[in-house]
Amino acid sequence: MASDEPEPFPDICDFCGRRIGARGRLALVPDSSAIHARDPGKDGQRLIIVCSPEHLASLEEEYRRRPFVAEELWAGKISRALQGHPEDLLTPETLSAATGLSQEEIDRAVIWKMERIRRWYEQHGDDSAGDADPGPGF
Repeated sequence: MASDEPEPFPDICDFCGRRIGARGRLALVPDSSAIHARDPGKDGQRLIIVCSPEHLASLEEEYRRRPFVAEELWAGKISRALQGHPEDLLTPETLSAATGLSQEEIDRAVIWKMERIRRWYEQHGDDSAGDADPGPGF
């Protein structure tokens, strides 16, 4: 009779895509695009899973080379706060309290996000039917 217990690491390696068994390794890497669904203390950290120490070292180096953009992290915090209040208009004070950000950080995040949206429209145009939008936002 088959066990109902799940495999310890029923996932694939984030580096090579190979299926991982019990030999999987987990690590946290810095990533300004990583926003935890509920726990702000985990923002800015991406959980990776790999099949070998070599793949772990490769991914850690890849994330080390990737710029950590504070405004990207802050924009994600704002998006999470807005998702928690879909029908409410948040005041600057309420948004600051919900995100833990200062007004200056909120302003910088909004400018960063608007610049990304502007660049996306420059690249894709206003009538890009079927194209993905510039990402989750506020």
